[in-house]
Amino acid sequence: MTNYKYLLFVFLFPMVGFAQNTISGDIVLPNALPICNVLVELLDQNDQVIRQDVSEEDGTFQLLNVPNGTDYTLRFFKEGSYLNGTSTFDLVLLARNILGIEPLPLYALWAADVNDTGTVTTLDMVLIRKLILQIDTTFPATSWGFDEADATNCDNRIEIPALAESLSVSVVGVKRGDLNNSNAMICQ
Repeated sequence: MTNYKYLLFVFLFPMVGFAQNTISGDIVLPNALPICNVLVELLDQNDQVIRQDVSEEDGTFQLLNVPNGTDYTLRFFKEGSYLNGTSTFDLVLLARNILGIEPLPLYALWAADVNDTGTVTTLDMVLIRKLILQIDTTFPATSWGFDEADATNCDNRIEIPALAESLSVSVVGVKRGDLNNSNAMICQ
């Protein structure tokens, strides 16, 4: 009987000692519409990609068989036209915010930070205007920004310290330059 317990321990220990978890979540716009085709990468402590998925049409993603006890980072990326959803109305909203007339909500501030400095300034206005006038075709920041719903800035990364169990995250995405969330192509 003791031999059976020993064999059972030998075969089950690897499954218990190296528990595998799932990191899943949903990616949505500030108005709760899902964002599909977002590349979600799981990075280890050395910034090496160990898992990846692309968000589905309903905005969900799932990373399977993630080992316990390690610090991870989720990184998000979505390609898209920088000009899509960006208009002169977005410049008006940004000017009203900078002048203190009408403060922008948090997610609009994320979208307004087109140079990815963590602050919104007149330089962001200049960069948006240059894009609208087709002087430039991109922003210094990526065309989409993602982070946890309660983050103050979006940096397209979510830190996960010492993963101990399966985890579900809620991610909000914004199209840079689109302060009023008029982007029409969230699933392309």
